[in-house]
Amino acid sequence: MTKRTKALIILLAPFVLGFFLGLLVGGGCSRKEKKEKPEKVEVVEEQLAEEVSGEEEPEVVEDDVDGTGESQAKEIIYYTKLMSYGKVFDDLNEAHLNMAKVMGLSEVPEKRSDVDTKQLVKVESTDFLEIDDLRYSVPYLTAAAARELNHIAKAFHDSLTRKQFPVYKLVCTSILRTEEDVANLRKSGNPNASDNSSHCYGTTFDISHSRYFREVETDEFMQPYELTKVLAEVLRDEKTLGHILVKYEKKEHCFHITSCIR
Repeated sequence: MTKRTKALIILLAPFVLGFFLGLLVGGGCSRKEKKEKPEKVEVVEEQLAEEVSGEEEPEVVEDDVDGTGESQAKEIIYYTKLMSYGKVFDDLNEAHLNMAKVMGLSEVPEKRSDVDTKQLVKVESTDFLEIDDLRYSVPYLTAAAARELNHIAKAFHDSLTRKQFPVYKLVCTSILRTEEDVANLRKSGNPNASDNSSHCYGTTFDISHSRYFREVETDEFMQPYELTKVLAEVLRDEKTLGHILVKYEKKEHCFHITSCIR
């Protein structure tokens, strides 16, 4: 072998070696890709099979706030035009007092022991009405006022039922006040406590518009301001018929109601 031939072999050797190494590395990558390719094809086939397998399942959205895996309560909204309570129920306290004096007791009881139960009817909780813990009043009304209170409670219940809403009870927060009750109420810091209130004559009661009572809790519920829309409709109808006077008391969270019937 000549020196010239040896020189050529030395020069070409790196190129030849690199060529064969490239074939070896490239072949290995190709074999790896070919091995993984069936897995990708299998995934695509599964996706296609799902798309043509049948009807699409409905999406179920559950409010699983506490992470228990159970859906949470559903709020019911009463989509109706909001009534302007202050304008619709604006009968002045003077009108309530004058009506109470005509329809109610001729003499205001000084103490609770002075309440004449023969002239009045004891008002109790029913299936439609919840009497609150009366701190500054006693649960007595004239017979006509008691009937009107129960009528309003029943009408509220019936309206909820017709609308297929969850059933709640009305909460009566104040009824007959004696002079002693008025004095105690004034001491508590209530600026609306008056010596000459329609509550003192057994014809007047307050119904809460911020609290409603429910016997049994269910998944469906309504906020107080939604329930008040229903209550306001009942009170508006009774007011239109001339059965009651109503004043919306925002700060006291109640409808102040005086019966106008005997």
